[in-house]
Amino acid sequence: MKKYIRYIIYTGLCIGLFSCKEDKLDLYDDSVSSLNFAKTLTDKSGTLLEIFGPEEDYPENYSFNAHFLGSNADNCTYDIPVRLTGRIDPDRDREYQIRVNPEKSKFAVKDVHYSLDEKQIFHKGLYEDHMRVTIHTEAMDETSSYKLQIELVPNENFAVGISEYQYIEVFFTKNLEDPPAFWLNTNKLNKLTYHPKKCAVFLEISGITDPDWRDNGATIQLDYWISLATQWFLDHEEYDENGNRIYFNE
Repeated sequence: MKKYIRYIIYTGLCIGLFSCKEDKLDLYDDSVSSLNFAKTLTDKSGTLLEIFGPEEDYPENYSFNAHFLGSNADNCTYDIPVRLTGRIDPDRDREYQIRVNPEKSKFAVKDVHYSLDEKQIFHKGLYEDHMRVTIHTEAMDETSSYKLQIELVPNENFAVGISEYQYIEVFFTKNLEDPPAFWLNTNKLNKLTYHPKKCAVFLEISGITDPDWRDNGATIQLDYWISLATQWFLDHEEYDENGNRIYFNE
């Protein structure tokens, strides 16, 4: 048995560098192993390039608002797929490296807002593995919009891959300055004067985790949540930036 199993990743052949015609396949050298972040991109015509698989499994980037994680969520962890181009090694784990680009990231501080290991392991026998990054939501402030750009770093095990797939972006925030879609799409809420504190209290009371949640106003549940939020602001004196007291049902 050969030490290496030859495995040509067809996605590596068809990503932008080649036209995917049969007469171009001989340009691919599978003796050189490289890694790419498995993600969906859009070409110049606006067509989704679902090279690695469906967009829901391989998004172009990762993003969340901490208010929609639920009140008990202290962290948000992503296992981001990394795809091999070249030969699968059935016998040996191989180390690869990543880094956060400080010039293309924003506000995020390592071991405060996020955790990741710069040395990663691509496990034996796999053509796709995962890199893990954890965002610490408790450390986030209520105004910033954070960004991480995580990049693959070539080493003795893996050469440089395809440029468009050498980085992945993670966006995260705890900012409710702008009304989320669920507030605008819910007719009993969008009639109220919006304030971030109103939205934050309502999310905590309701437990809603879908930013696009909808209600046509006919459910008792929504009325119940509104009544609880109204009472909360009667019991707690909250003021806006102009010194005016905030009431939920106004």
